[in-house]
Amino acid sequence: MLYVRMSLMTPLPGRQQNVAVIMDELVSFYAKQPGYVMGYKLTASDDTGDMGRVTVWRSGEEADATAQTNHVMSRRSDLMPMIEEGSHQERSFYAEEESKLLAQLLHKLG
Repeated sequence: MLYVRMSLMTPLPGRQQNVAVIMDELVSFYAKQPGYVMGYKLTASDDTGDMGRVTVWRSGEEADATAQTNHVMSRRSDLMPMIEEGSHQERSFYAEEESKLLAQLLHKLG
C-alpha cells in the first residue's frame, strides 16, 4: 500500500510565481528523500488559481520524516504569507500499488 499526500492552497494575487517556485523546489527535494516514489506540482485547470503538490511515498512514516526536516518546515513557513489565509489544505490517502491491482484483475479473469 502506498501513501499519498496532497497539499492545496490559493496564492495571493501577484504571488503565483513565488508559490510555483516553492512547489517545484519542494517536489525536487522530496525526490531525493527515502521512501519517495513520485510527485507533481499541481496547478488548477480552472480559474481558481489554486496550486499545490501531490507526492507518493512507500509509507506514511517516510513522508512524515521528510515533512519534519528543517528544509521542508522552512519552505512551508515561507509559503504562509504568500497564500490566502485559511486556503491551505493538506490531505493524506492510502493507495494500492498498480501491481496489486493488476494481480487482482488477473485473478478475477482467471
